[in-house]
Amino acid sequence: MSKFIILALLVSLLAAAPAAALVGPGQPLVEVTLPDTDGKDHRLADLVKDKVALIVYWSVTCPHCRIDMPKLLSLGRSFQGNPFVLLTVNTDGKAMTPAVKAYAAQSGLPQPWLMDLGPKDSLPLADAYDLIATPAVLVLDKHGKLLLAQELKPDLAQIKKAIRSGF
Repeated sequence: MSKFIILALLVSLLAAAPAAALVGPGQPLVEVTLPDTDGKDHRLADLVKDKVALIVYWSVTCPHCRIDMPKLLSLGRSFQGNPFVLLTVNTDGKAMTPAVKAYAAQSGLPQPWLMDLGPKDSLPLADAYDLIATPAVLVLDKHGKLLLAQELKPDLAQIKKAIRSGF
């Protein structure tokens, strides 16, 4: 079997199931401060305090994000009126800020529109949760503990179940 066929087989197997982030359930929220698209810093712990949180890690150029974001937004809206927050964190970098703002505004993403930007081009959220693919989803309970982490192909039923269990 050629190396190309083996590589193609491995890629298709990896794409078939949702990947899980390496940080396990039950871990507390990491101490992360992220800027929004206007440069204002937001401490993640302040944004999720006493709320169940759905954090969606995304990219403007990610085709899966464009498909899954409307579904995730709809799921988030279904929890309005509860102690719940939907946060979106973009991974595209400072140069893409105008595109991020345009997409976020057009798609109705809730503000603040957070950017995963840290010192020396680091990705604080991705680094903390070992996120390597978009879209990625983190669900935190009302105490800030990780309930669910998924990458690439969010499972809406699992996400909804995790959110409900977080209250």
